[in-house]
Amino acid sequence: MAPQLATIAKLTPSKGRYQIIARATRIWEVPEKDEEKPYSLDMVLLDQEGIQIQATIPRRLIDTFAETLKEGVIYKIQHFEVAAATRSYCPVTSTNNIIKWTSFTSIVEDDQQRPIEKHKFEFHPIQNLALRTNKLDYLIDIVGYLKVIESKKNATTSKGETQLRHIYIEDERKQGTRVTLWGHTSDLIDETTALDSAGEKVVIITSTKVVGYKGKTQLQSTYATKIYINLDIPELRILKQR
Repeated sequence: MAPQLATIAKLTPSKGRYQIIARATRIWEVPEKDEEKPYSLDMVLLDQEGIQIQATIPRRLIDTFAETLKEGVIYKIQHFEVAAATRSYCPVTSTNNIIKWTSFTSIVEDDQQRPIEKHKFEFHPIQNLALRTNKLDYLIDIVGYLKVIESKKNATTSKGETQLRHIYIEDERKQGTRVTLWGHTSDLIDETTALDSAGEKVVIITSTKVVGYKGKTQLQSTYATKIYINLDIPELRILKQR
């Protein structure tokens, strides 16, 4: 019996019960300390109803699916497990569940033209960031005008040597915040690519955490962080007109 075709909102904890059609809007690796291979390959899936869910592929199955999966592509996915999310470092808030790949999971590219958005974000106002300080149940998407990009620096953390980059953004009310990009995310933006043309840049930074540092609220990247500059979506067009 074929799994039941369902929307993300209709998923309930189960194994192999459903199939969904969704776009993989973001994909990232979750590393494990002292291990060359990632702990998991995670993604955000978005369906036709505009509902998002996190999905995760365990280390043992990454090689099976990594070459098939591409950001921005719509897939038909079936024979997966639906489990309750841990509510820790969640990149989306529209569901309390998470999809887990199993050895039975199958995925094929969907060849129909479906009205699924290419991107979806859950923007948090800069003025309200302090309310999320050190809260890690879900992560923050932020949008603003790019004001300053600093050069990369070497840094030492409890996990060893790494690199970081500070950038500063402001909203339309001139309220700003610093964003620290750690590790590989420090390469997602640089002085050349971000400031290479006239006009203000509007930047989207996803899946950040809010921290307090020296009495100030700021953002830090996570493994799931992505950066988009001047993305052509309605929210940014409105921001540019203000």
